[in-house]
Amino acid sequence: MIMFVALYAFEDSYFNIETITFSALICIEMMNILSEVHVIKPAMIITILLTVVMYFVTIITFRSAFQLVYVDLNFLIKVAITSLVCWAPIYIFGVVMGRCDPNQEQKIMRER
Repeated sequence: MIMFVALYAFEDSYFNIETITFSALICIEMMNILSEVHVIKPAMIITILLTVVMYFVTIITFRSAFQLVYVDLNFLIKVAITSLVCWAPIYIFGVVMGRCDPNQEQKIMRER
């Protein structure tokens, strides 16, 4: 799905698709992690920051694979929209399923 959304949002940037999908993938993974945890601990914040640092190191190290010329505010906005479009339906489905058909842990926590 991420490829279809990226191709639609960046219709004139077929050659830039590696940078787009890699950036959106990292964003989606961070949002998945943050949406699954109940309590955010300092170690998680450090891990997420290290992931962002590794993302930038990867982009800089592999300049031949990524097109840095096209990274601007418009690019970042489109990557954010692409990430949200791919992440939101799964998150919303999980929330709805948690309300309609809670697992045993959720049932116990509601009874408290």
